[in-house]
Amino acid sequence: AKEVEDLESEKILAAYPEDRIRDRRTSLRLIAAAVKAGVKPDDLKQAVKAYAKESEGYTRSKVCFSDNWFKMRRWEKGLAQIQADREKAREAEAKGRASLTEWIHERHPLCRHITNRQVEDLIASKLVTPEQVRAAGLQA
Repeated sequence: AKEVEDLESEKILAAYPEDRIRDRRTSLRLIAAAVKAGVKPDDLKQAVKAYAKESEGYTRSKVCFSDNWFKMRRWEKGLAQIQADREKAREAEAKGRASLTEWIHERHPLCRHITNRQVEDLIASKLVTPEQVRAAGLQA
């Protein structure tokens, strides 16, 4: 498990801009501590990538070296953005499902644009019944 943890930390640090990696051991220790505290490794890696992209072209006086970036928990800003984006995506998905459900209930002409996969998803979510799907002219 320790090797997996170390490998995970290495992958996360590898996403950090190479010329700004300083005090590798401290950086890896701080990454491991964040993961141990419950931060998902993939989310932390995405936050690192977001910082790398955001700080592209910064002069050396404006950048944050890896040891300080992890010590100051600057990755939390990236995590907050990742969570906000996921929430937006969930809301959009729920809104889309609600529209499809409404179309099926109303037997709307736009039903013909609903894919088989969407129909299966709506039935599995118990938003519509196979009978309602067939009544709307679709295959259940």
